[in-house]
Amino acid sequence: MKQLWQKWYLGLLMVFALNFAMANDLNHPAQVQMQQNSKDIMAVINNTGLSNPQKIQRLNAYGDRYLDYQRIAALAVGVQWKNFTPQQKQDFIAAFKDMIISMYSNTALMAAQNAKINVLAKNNSANSASKATVYTQIVSNKNKSYAVDYQMYKSGSVWKIYNINVEGASLVTVYRNQFNEIIQKQGIDGLITALRNKAIKKVN
Repeated sequence: MKQLWQKWYLGLLMVFALNFAMANDLNHPAQVQMQQNSKDIMAVINNTGLSNPQKIQRLNAYGDRYLDYQRIAALAVGVQWKNFTPQQKQDFIAAFKDMIISMYSNTALMAAQNAKINVLAKNNSANSASKATVYTQIVSNKNKSYAVDYQMYKSGSVWKIYNINVEGASLVTVYRNQFNEIIQKQGIDGLITALRNKAIKKVN
């Protein structure tokens, strides 16, 4: 799938950026949180007084609250995560996040300005008071639609995202083979250095 990670990043922005077309019977707390987030962040995206870097900075502040970067990173690395030291985990998370933002944020932000999203009336039997999957359909500013599903869990009063599936492809697994290949050849510190140097192959 072309520009797959850009779609994932766009999916992240959608969590905070869009007016949701939500049916009355879609009332799970995770869906309600998405709807509540949309109003304030739409003001950021449509604020002509802000530059794109300023908009991205504010959107990322929301992401820091609503995305579980540690869990996303652990799932992206896979079984090797247990071999990371606490400091390596911290360094990897920071470098991974910075790489994705620098690669995809500007193009995804432009796509988010005119995109639309629908929360689908689709139930997951595994949804509970602490875990949920929210199913959506995103229509890009080029009028192309694709399915995006958000896997979430409750942490205190906040629902946090730990995985996104775009057309069935998982955010947390797309880089796993590449990460593990680098670890085998260069070690964990070599992987962190590659992330910091933006030397990871871009997923398209």
